Amino acid sequence: MQEFILQTGIVGSVSLMTREHTPDTHHLPHELWHSLPGGFADYLDAGAQLGAPIRDSVLDQLTDAHDTAPATIVDLGSGVGADAVALAKRYPEARVHAIDVSAELLEHVASRATAEGVTDRIKQHLTDLDSDWPAAIPQGVDLAWASLSLHHIADPAAVLQRAFDALCPGGKLVLTEFSGHESFTPNDLGTGRTGIRDRVAPAPGRPGADTDWAQLLSDAGFAPADSSEHALVAHGTTPAGAQFLAARLSTLRDLHSHDLTDDDLSALDAVIADLTAGTSQISFIDGRKVWIATRPETQPPAKVIEADAVVLGGGAAGLAASVALGRSRRRVVVIDDGKPRNAPADGAHNVLGNEGIAPGELLARGRAEAESYGVQILHGRATGVSGTIDDFTVDVAGSTHRVHARRIILATGLVDDLPAIPGIAQGWGQSVLHCPFCHGWEVQGERIGIISSDEVAIHQALLFAQLSDRVTVFLHEAATPTEEQREQLAALNVEVVASRVNRLLMDGSQVRAIELDGGRTVALDAVVVAPRFHARTALYEALGGIAEETPFGMQIPSDPRGMTPVPGVWAAGNSAQPMAMVVASAASGVTAGAGVHGDMAFADLGRAVQERRGESIVAQRR
Repeated sequence: MQEFILQTGIVGSVSLMTREHTPDTHHLPHELWHSLPGGFADYLDAGAQLGAPIRDSVLDQLTDAHDTAPATIVDLGSGVGADAVALAKRYPEARVHAIDVSAELLEHVASRATAEGVTDRIKQHLTDLDSDWPAAIPQGVDLAWASLSLHHIADPAAVLQRAFDALCPGGKLVLTEFSGHESFTPNDLGTGRTGIRDRVAPAPGRPGADTDWAQLLSDAGFAPADSSEHALVAHGTTPAGAQFLAARLSTLRDLHSHDLTDDDLSALDAVIADLTAGTSQISFIDGRKVWIATRPETQPPAKVIEADAVVLGGGAAGLAASVALGRSRRRVVVIDDGKPRNAPADGAHNVLGNEGIAPGELLARGRAEAESYGVQILHGRATGVSGTIDDFTVDVAGSTHRVHARRIILATGLVDDLPAIPGIAQGWGQSVLHCPFCHGWEVQGERIGIISSDEVAIHQALLFAQLSDRVTVFLHEAATPTEEQREQLAALNVEVVASRVNRLLMDGSQVRAIELDGGRTVALDAVVVAPRFHARTALYEALGGIAEETPFGMQIPSDPRGMTPVPGVWAAGNSAQPMAMVVASAASGVTAGAGVHGDMAFADLGRAVQERRGESIVAQRR
């Protein structure tokens, strides 16, 4: 069973990073998992051995509850693969999909599967649980298994919602998380120092132990879950127990070293040395709680949430709008399907104070900020809207809720309509770019190819030529440049290639070359294209709005405040401003949120004045 013991930036047996975390934000950044500390996988393996009795007990209970054996299983956060292999062996006809964000840990999964003879039935997927992981696995999952993997996720409610959506009706989710407090015996850890156990392992701070997982399961749509309490026990007299305890005490020593005296630290070092030598008698017990939840065979009637404003879209614009409204004490619901447009990018740029931040990390922080002001975030996709100002209803796919609101903010973003050239979609957001301000610095000095579609290519050539003296324009299917354009390109020392582009030659998401008609290739490091930017206008049109066509694509018309021609409906971010970068989108969200609050405030004031006048007239008549 995968063992994650995470407290204030410490995972497992070792200090993994110096990145700040608060007690309420346990999300681990991607870069942490790219190079795991030495011994971490061994620590997970020791924990898996100690947790085997819990896993076997749960599997027995699960087998009794299943009418038929599951055929498709997903292991959410597979660690070293102990659970994935156990599931494959318990259900010999099943296909197990092991998901983890660490390539190194997935190698352990593969090795364990080979050693146990189940390699043909376990498929590894390198992906983050905070991302759209269901897209990587087949539809109709029968069993989802999440063992100590959700307490460090940025948005566990969203992961549970994705699990619900991925499961077939009647499918099961097994969730295991920390429960209660860990305890060492004896109290002095064999050091003779009274109270050292309490100084090393204080009770507060267990990750996820205070989370109401039962409520989160219910909110995701699961039927009331069966739960059971278990205990993980480790004895220093066993190899796995000694390895686990040595790692655990090393972690706690590092975590609380500032609260320990030199004598305490020396005593702990001696305990760890005894554990490593196999001569320690200490023991450890830690609580685990397991929920077995079922996706109902039929979807229950949707629950209606009453809100002042509903924000459709949880990107930078939508979250910024929700924060502005939440800080004004408005009841706000954000509906988001967790598929941001900039997800492929390694970093978001020109974000003042957060330059280069990973898009997922930026949104995780934004969600936490919004929720701190009472904003409710629903994972799902708005599939239908109806009504008029002060009386809108939004239907949400993948959720047990619908939202009734006075105002709507459309922050649904846009779809990039990319040129139909093989390789472009594969490298989009990585080495296939469109904006010199978003990603130009990262390709400065490199070999940059601009695939022309119209005169926008001249504009792109002008800007990218400021970043590199190795820029080439490929006309592809565009018209021959005018004499003036040729003169401009020549002045920039930009080469023009008239041939049609057949495809990009890729190494994963990295462009290596362009292949032209006739087979000629031109080596490149980055490719620039000019997509069409089409805002998602369907919901706006369902409310009677008419989308606006621009030279760059379709958009939702709005005034500078974000107000659209449809009363009570506002737009923010790329829905109304296709060229807006992250900060501009967030700014438009703040403006829209403030505008919506003011609009409702004036409407309320008008009603209050009318009521007061009515009361005054009645009083006079009396």
